Amino acid sequence: MRLSEFQVKYLCQKLLLGLKSKKLIVLKKSEMDVLNKMQEIFIQDLKVEDAINREAEKILAQYEAQMGDKVDRQKMFQMIKKQLIKDKGVVI
Repeated sequence: MRLSEFQVKYLCQKLLLGLKSKKLIVLKKSEMDVLNKMQEIFIQDLKVEDAINREAEKILAQYEAQMGDKVDRQKMFQMIKKQLIKDKGVVI
């Protein structure tokens, strides 16, 4: 996971504070409950992205073995990742 739990908590707090201060949301549960749920969802999404990254790396390793040094690794990784996201129907 690229972000620490502290960073996730900080981002969620800032987002919740911003939404509340602009009166874009009305909380039906306590602020702590909402914040905890936001963090849970955020971390879950990061884990999904991590899994896709691992899968993309595995696929890329297979292609690299076939193609050698002829390919731009980062570009190929992004293409594979984009296709995996599309195939799995997730939003990242």
